Amino acid sequence: MKYNFVIIEDDLEIRKIVSDYFSKSALLDCVMAVDTVEKFLKYHRDFMDVKLVLLDVMLYNQSSIYDIPHILQRNSDVEIIMFTVCDDTNVIFQALTYGATGYLLKDMPMPELEKTLYSLLAGDGALLSPAIAKKIIKNLVPRTPLDSHRNNFLNEKESIVMHLLKDGLSYEEIALRIGLSINGVRYYVKSVYKKLQVKGRGELLRKKF
Repeated sequence: MKYNFVIIEDDLEIRKIVSDYFSKSALLDCVMAVDTVEKFLKYHRDFMDVKLVLLDVMLYNQSSIYDIPHILQRNSDVEIIMFTVCDDTNVIFQALTYGATGYLLKDMPMPELEKTLYSLLAGDGALLSPAIAKKIIKNLVPRTPLDSHRNNFLNEKESIVMHLLKDGLSYEEIALRIGLSINGVRYYVKSVYKKLQVKGRGELLRKKF
């Protein structure tokens, strides 16, 4: 079975390398190669049957992680694989928290990328570069059992709101990012503070998870 995918990458050379390679692939077809999430959302059509999005973490010096929910809103079943040179642990966890299925480094050869992506779409599980998997395993050990319990107690929406708060976004920006009203954001912020036993954003920023 042949699967369709999209690459969102601001480096023209990388877009060309990927699209040219997969134009000859019997396993995967790159049906769109664009430089912004906005263009993907504009040009995406259901008949394209996109199964996977290969997404660069930084697009024109801006994080694309916050746009993952917008991609999933357009296609809730699509796999989103971060494709980047960045191996920062916080970025990795943030991407996975926002809904990325996997995290790959750009140093892999095209045949290996083809095999890896196809393996995921064929149902062989989540997708991580070996170096990324090691970082995640290393950081799975909680700093303190109490903080680990509290963080895991947050539901998915609360976890996203918590990370956006820690990233310095205003209530209005958070509402826009995840499609909530201002009152909805206030509700989740209040819940986060209560569960994590903090009194405000300043105390939240000082906590380590």
